[in-house]
Amino acid sequence: MSYADLITNLLLFFVVLVTAANLSKSRMQQITKAMSGVEQQASLESIKKEIDAKIQAQRLQELVATKLQDDGLELSLNSGVVFDLGKAEIRTEFEPALNGMLQTLVPYSSKYTFAVEGHTDATQIMPGGPFATNWQLASERAIVVRGHLESLGVEPRRMRVEAYADTKPLPESELAGLSSVERDARLRRVVVRVY
Repeated sequence: MSYADLITNLLLFFVVLVTAANLSKSRMQQITKAMSGVEQQASLESIKKEIDAKIQAQRLQELVATKLQDDGLELSLNSGVVFDLGKAEIRTEFEPALNGMLQTLVPYSSKYTFAVEGHTDATQIMPGGPFATNWQLASERAIVVRGHLESLGVEPRRMRVEAYADTKPLPESELAGLSSVERDARLRRVVVRVY
């Protein structure tokens, strides 16, 4: 009887281990906070609060938005503001503000990993420009932002670049009530995901 109890307990222990192994850092931090009532130091939620405070203080709501997801903290840069249409160079007037936002992430680069994602709208690239497709534009914009992170001190091995072009649009709930021009502007974004 005691042997059967031991086997059952071991089985439950391994089930808990496997379940915990599949949880993201973000989800694990939320569970820890719910159980202990205390927010962990340098948690994704505390990083979000720090960035949100900077956004409010510098009035950059049009430039940057944050969202805490199960797969990490998303820092979404409005490409319609940060980049000229069809180009991948950051507009010079926004470089200081952008670097200020990205600088907030640098102290946490030893604990977290970063994915820089490039997104576009569905409008086709005009022929004769520097980019043949939306895929190239999305990836080049993500590479430029990744370069800024590296120049601020994030190690290259802690980052990766992902390009999605127009294949991962925002949920319809975030686009409801917007004109087609505003919708396209929202879809054009570079997301730095911290996980």
